[in-house]
Amino acid sequence: MIDSLSTEILLTILECLSPLDLFSAIRASPIVYRTFIAYKQHLLRHTLRQAIHPACGADIHTALDAQNIPKLIKSGESITRVKAECFSLFATDRTRRRRNIDQFSVDNANLDTLFYLHVNVERLIDSYCHWSLGNLTSHHEKPTQFQTTTVHPRATLSSTEQARLQRAFYRYEIYARFQRVLHLLTDKSGALNFSQIVLSFISQFTPYEFEEIISVRQFLAQFIRSLCERVDDDVVASCYLPDSVGAGVEKEASGNAVSMKIEGLKDLSFFAKSYRDTHHLDHVKFLASCGLPYVFRLSLMEPQALKHAILNSYVESRNNTVMDFFFQGGLYIESCDEKQKDIVLRGKLVSIPRDEVSSCNLGWKWGTSFPEFVKPDTPAMFDLRNQGYVFWDQERLQESGLVNEPYVVHVGTKYFPPGHRGPFLGPSVEERLGGLGIDTEVLRELEDE
Repeated sequence: MIDSLSTEILLTILECLSPLDLFSAIRASPIVYRTFIAYKQHLLRHTLRQAIHPACGADIHTALDAQNIPKLIKSGESITRVKAECFSLFATDRTRRRRNIDQFSVDNANLDTLFYLHVNVERLIDSYCHWSLGNLTSHHEKPTQFQTTTVHPRATLSSTEQARLQRAFYRYEIYARFQRVLHLLTDKSGALNFSQIVLSFISQFTPYEFEEIISVRQFLAQFIRSLCERVDDDVVASCYLPDSVGAGVEKEASGNAVSMKIEGLKDLSFFAKSYRDTHHLDHVKFLASCGLPYVFRLSLMEPQALKHAILNSYVESRNNTVMDFFFQGGLYIESCDEKQKDIVLRGKLVSIPRDEVSSCNLGWKWGTSFPEFVKPDTPAMFDLRNQGYVFWDQERLQESGLVNEPYVVHVGTKYFPPGHRGPFLGPSVEERLGGLGIDTEVLRELEDE
């Protein structure tokens, strides 16, 4: 049927599509693809102009400029040149924000780059909405395990909700590119000097805008952790199945146990129990610094390719550890004395009308109650960030009942905001294989090869 449509009608239809729908359509139909190629510049510009909220103008432009950073790194440019590019990018960003850029304007040469960047951002936003809205509507229950392989229906968002999500994801993309450069700086003084760019960038934002970016950071940490768990599951399944040799795993009889060797992988400490406590957080920070498109591409990889990508990045992350200014840990309850463990944390709720993108409708800080004030404990807001509370319009929050729900946390009890320190949901591969009677000593042996 679509083959019978005139070019004019087909072009009109394509102009009505979102970037994600246009991306899918040009891959599903040869005639749609030919029409897209014939009117490519027009369609890209029109589609992006309709999809990008005016409030995100400065963020979009800076995120687009930041795509040049990994290109410079891959081309072998000196770190001095890369740092200079970042300083220039930050200076331009500040100028744009002072001028309140709210118009989308990109030259033809960068339309392709921005289109595919935006498609990846929108895909991650879809995953975020599926996760956080699910937690919002069932916030009395413990969140279910995060899944990256599910096809998520698009959430129905208001214009202001979409804008808050867009700007937060693009701002995190900018931050991630700066972080990637920090990973390359080997001398401490140079890293400290460059970190001022990162601090200056995040200091531009209000507390609730900062909270938006932290919520995105928390989502990405769970997204990446789910990818690590997919690798774990694949390795365990390969060792357990009779035909696992074909999956790249060699098994050798050793008494009543089985030794495991994975082809092409020399450092298997990723699968050891100690990885969870010692290296996982730095690994997540490193992967997040590779940018949103890269993180999403990982989720599309086949098991073998994903396994190698995750393990290679783990090795690299151990050699490049830097401060992540958006990483928020939890309370270290173990360091409290018995008296401090009896502290009660209470939620302090403030509700303000929010009709515009740049207004805040909900501020909820868990903190220690004192007679005259509440001392906020921002890291303990894990559940609220899972629910995306800072992104949603007041009407959505009222319908969920979240704004009317009091919250009290007794630190001395076993319950505390689930996941506030980022634990895995299950045991390590080393523990799981040990339970199956598989000899995991080879994990340690291969580290020394």
